[in-house]
Amino acid sequence: MIPERFSSLTFDYIIIGGGTAGLVVASRLSEDPAVTVGVIEAGEWHASIDGVNVPGMAGSTLGDPQFDWAFMSVPQKHANDRLVYQPRLQSGKGLGGSSAINLLGFNRGSAHEYDAIEAFGNPGWNWEVFLKYFKKASSLMLQAPHDSETTLPLPTHLGPEYKLEQPDPQWHGDSGPIVKAYSTHFATLHVPFIDALEKLGVPRNTEPNKGNNIGATTIYCSVDSRTATRSYAGNAYYEANAGRKNLVVLTNATVSRIIFNSGSTPLRATGVEFLNGDKKYVAATKGEVVLAAGAFQSPQILELSGIGNKDTLGKHGIETLIDLPSVGENLHDHPDIHVVYEIRPEYETVDIAREPELAAKQLELYKSQKGYLTSALAAVYAFLPTKAFATDEQMAKWKEMATHSVEEAPQGVKKQLETQLKWLFDPASAEGEIIPFPGLFLPSGVQPVPKTRYSSMLCAGMHPFSRGSVHISSADPRAPPAIDPNYFSNPLDLEILLALFKFALKLYDTDPIREAVVRRVAPTAEESSSDEALLEYIKNGSGCVYHPLGSASMLPREDGGVVDPALKVYGTANVRVVDASILPIQVAAHIQATVYAVAEKAADIIKASKM
Repeated sequence: MIPERFSSLTFDYIIIGGGTAGLVVASRLSEDPAVTVGVIEAGEWHASIDGVNVPGMAGSTLGDPQFDWAFMSVPQKHANDRLVYQPRLQSGKGLGGSSAINLLGFNRGSAHEYDAIEAFGNPGWNWEVFLKYFKKASSLMLQAPHDSETTLPLPTHLGPEYKLEQPDPQWHGDSGPIVKAYSTHFATLHVPFIDALEKLGVPRNTEPNKGNNIGATTIYCSVDSRTATRSYAGNAYYEANAGRKNLVVLTNATVSRIIFNSGSTPLRATGVEFLNGDKKYVAATKGEVVLAAGAFQSPQILELSGIGNKDTLGKHGIETLIDLPSVGENLHDHPDIHVVYEIRPEYETVDIAREPELAAKQLELYKSQKGYLTSALAAVYAFLPTKAFATDEQMAKWKEMATHSVEEAPQGVKKQLETQLKWLFDPASAEGEIIPFPGLFLPSGVQPVPKTRYSSMLCAGMHPFSRGSVHISSADPRAPPAIDPNYFSNPLDLEILLALFKFALKLYDTDPIREAVVRRVAPTAEESSSDEALLEYIKNGSGCVYHPLGSASMLPREDGGVVDPALKVYGTANVRVVDASILPIQVAAHIQATVYAVAEKAADIIKASKM
């Protein structure tokens, strides 16, 4: 729809952001033909892009401004003043958002993490409720290209060495829009990595979706294995329902602010102002505004609209309508670092994509749904408690550091850190994650040598004690926000990541992985000569797993909350936030599935409020 037509309509619901969460809410609300739903998205509809649709090309769109906002952080003073790349895997640019450009992992945290969200003051946001919405959002398709059933048996070509279990409907949906599947093509080091992890005391976990994700697992991915294509919010929630006359989508439009009825108490939104090209438009609502722009831009739009810390708003000449200092605070992500090894050439890796003849062969194989392009590139994920990678001496030191952090934290964060302190020493709580990647992982910064095979490993902390922020940098809605994850401001995060990194080095020196290794590429011998050298390596090369959250936390207002348990912004009558920014604390998972569940529950909350 053209912007002139869109702005001439009055909607029951205006949804800001056509990403993972926004399209879920739009799809569910528009199930009622009596309401009109308008979606405003800054990006485009990428309906037939290989980089979006072909699973083995996942990640190829990162950094491309057509798909990715490609934000950078402000200088990170605890990471040698580096600017750290902040790709929008949490909410990409275009219909489908992050679900169109992420790396396809589809897993869940453990039950105690979701129960903690409720314990922070959010009734109805616990593991049992999340499980209901996990199942509602997705269905399980495992590999039967010519079958029409929803729940399918395990692929017959996958042998017993993979030790995959048949899906249990107690934990998995069978009719949700998003299709999840096991990979149909595994890297040759898939089983050896799991075997080596077992030797180091990390057990196999053949069903991590039932509330306990500790161990090494073969992960589900958001891929429809019948067609070997990505399953995401764009094709599952939007395209499948695009014919609805009451669902109206406007692309290539940047929201500049939410418009309110001045003087109303609580503050009532009447419309949304947006830009298309050089023109400014307003779309009206007689119902609600749902903000689903992600952990970076939902706070930005609230501040541009006059909701936030009055000092921040005043600095940019914005009138304060609601003084809500917690907007943009409590930002945190999973910090990570990479290790890279050269491996023997007989092991297949995705490095063949750099060799034209072999890359062409894979494209031909894909046409018949074979080869690595049919699947997510990384399929082994391991979630570790601290006892798996830390000594008793280290854990004693960490307890002292964590206890001090709790004592020094402000009220709202104190409650989170108290919970994290308990998790840190709980053998049932995942505090570190490692992901073997079958090839050179480009964010590692290593320059590839032609016709060389690599194995990379991502090492990430799961519950960082550091907290950052994201705020407007300008009153111009097209200016990027100032993103400050504040990595390693709490040195405990650096200590944990160092111990996890050393575990990864040990893993590569364990059979049967050791048999595949030619040499270590990164860190170099000099960079790994001591713990102090490794800490500098981490500071110079660390990034994040692209899971920012917390910047519009669902917490009591006195604890730093921005939204209440109904996701309504404090002080407003009809503005809700529905995306990862409302999650007050990290979960030990890749957050795609959790965001779908949040959005599914939000849609039910909104529907119930109108009954």
